[in-house]
Amino acid sequence: MVGRKLKTGIAIMMALVVGMPAAASACDISHGVRAKLESGSYRATLNGVFVDDRGFSVSSGDEGPSQTSFEYMLTEWLVPGKNILKIDFDGSAAEFEIFARCKGEYDDHDIVDTVRFTSSSSRQLSFEHEGPLEDIYLKADIAGDEGLLDALKKLQDAARSGDVETIVHMHAPMIEEFGRVMGNSDGFTSYLRTILSGYPADITETLTVTPVMGGRVYQILGPDGEPPISVSGKMDGGSFSWPGGAYWARFGDEWAVVAN
Repeated sequence: MVGRKLKTGIAIMMALVVGMPAAASACDISHGVRAKLESGSYRATLNGVFVDDRGFSVSSGDEGPSQTSFEYMLTEWLVPGKNILKIDFDGSAAEFEIFARCKGEYDDHDIVDTVRFTSSSSRQLSFEHEGPLEDIYLKADIAGDEGLLDALKKLQDAARSGDVETIVHMHAPMIEEFGRVMGNSDGFTSYLRTILSGYPADITETLTVTPVMGGRVYQILGPDGEPPISVSGKMDGGSFSWPGGAYWARFGDEWAVVAN
């Protein structure tokens, strides 16, 4: 009888462990932003890289709700360890949260950080990323910006002359990252060659170079957020617009575009 009771107890304990909810056991954590705005606008950057901006003018009473809320996940421009989300808010009242969530679930695992605004200002939130990261920009060198402007000129000269292969080659890390995430980059590469050879590129002459990601990546944009080159037009019954050359990193002696 003693042995039987012991085995039954072990079985019950195993069943309890197996049946524990995911929030009480280890899970693959991802982070996101939840915003609640009464009015105003904001701009958010993650580790120096733009991730979102929105503006609202929300009425009270019969015209509509007094507050609007939304959320989105942070899946790009992460670094191992501490990540900084900066909020530049212009308005009268808002609240922003960083939440943690088990991937594949909809309920919060934890609220990691919160900021509240009662006037226009800039504040920071932070969170720790503990999972593995495979993004190609994390393989880039941190060694200053020497040669970056020469690489940018090479890209824009290629766009002016219609040198499609040079443009594609200089976007190789970005194309590789697309293939890693989507499983294959052949279709995307073919699409790039099609639009670059079939439509003229627009060139942005006035550009600002900004180091982001602790100097691992450089952002190059025009005064209104324009990329160094862009291609737009109509194809297959719809319109398209493709930006090029916005985020650069150095791999050894070569500069290349890691994202747009």
